[in-house]
Amino acid sequence: MKTNALLLGGWLMWAAAGCQDARSVSATPLTIEFVSKPWSGGSSAGRELLTTHYRILTTSRSPEILSYLPGFMEAAHENYLAITGLAPRQPPKPMLIYMMATRQEWAALTRSVVGQQWETYSAIQAGGYCHKGICVFWDSGGVAALAVASHEGLHQFLAYRVKEHLPMWFEEGLATLAEGYQIDGQAVRFTPERNPSRFADLRKAIVNDWWIPLEQLLAMDGGDAVKLWPPGRVVGYYGQVWAMGHFLRSDPAYAVRRGRLLADAEAGRLHRALMLSPEGLRRLHQQGRAYNRAVSLPLFKHYITDDLAAFERRYKAHARSLVRL
Repeated sequence: MKTNALLLGGWLMWAAAGCQDARSVSATPLTIEFVSKPWSGGSSAGRELLTTHYRILTTSRSPEILSYLPGFMEAAHENYLAITGLAPRQPPKPMLIYMMATRQEWAALTRSVVGQQWETYSAIQAGGYCHKGICVFWDSGGVAALAVASHEGLHQFLAYRVKEHLPMWFEEGLATLAEGYQIDGQAVRFTPERNPSRFADLRKAIVNDWWIPLEQLLAMDGGDAVKLWPPGRVVGYYGQVWAMGHFLRSDPAYAVRRGRLLADAEAGRLHRALMLSPEGLRRLHQQGRAYNRAVSLPLFKHYITDDLAAFERRYKAHARSLVRL
């Protein structure tokens, strides 16, 4: 059957609180048409929600998820295009999202999706993940579930769009830029420059003198942060990559350079910057997280700048200005 996303009243207005002054892309309507039909989701009955770019399988009975998630994800997809500057392109098949009603259902599904990597994924407490182009979430409740979906959806978008994988300092920066949004009437307005959660993370990192030096940050991913620091400090990593993503996007010279990095990743040309063959880069990627440690600094120096000290001075000053320090 055909149905529409609904206006969610107070629940949506809560998402908008404090964001009225944000610079943003244009508001995108939530009231989209999508196809909804029954889906057998393991231990409980669910729904399959089909949109232009997404196939959403959910066991959630939340009216907000069932009526709102399709329109939100289509709006998020428009935001991904705006953030990356990549041209619109229809994926070869709809991108797959699971939204399970409970964490228990999510855990059972995750075992089948990630296989032997279950031990790593079992520690996730923030609502979900993206693995090999598949997003797997549980309904952690309203705003929280949607913030996770918009972040992980950016990883999914890139999995479909780029031929060669981006370094994590760049990809996680894009994903944190994708999180900020407000609801404006019957539309969602994404606000990359205004993200209250990452604002707090970044400010905490600076005030507590937890700043991660640039060369160390470039070689890291989120898993490294989890191993190094307690949870209260881990979020500083995401605050810093949000600030870097914002800086690279807002500075005219760096914006051109980040555009070249994205274009070459999409076209499959990153291996040239690394002086590798396409097959050599694929073999490197098969080594898992070692790929990021191997390519991050060389790609930064090739596309952004090889003067790390000068960049870090400007970047840190930009980060401090973002959090009004």
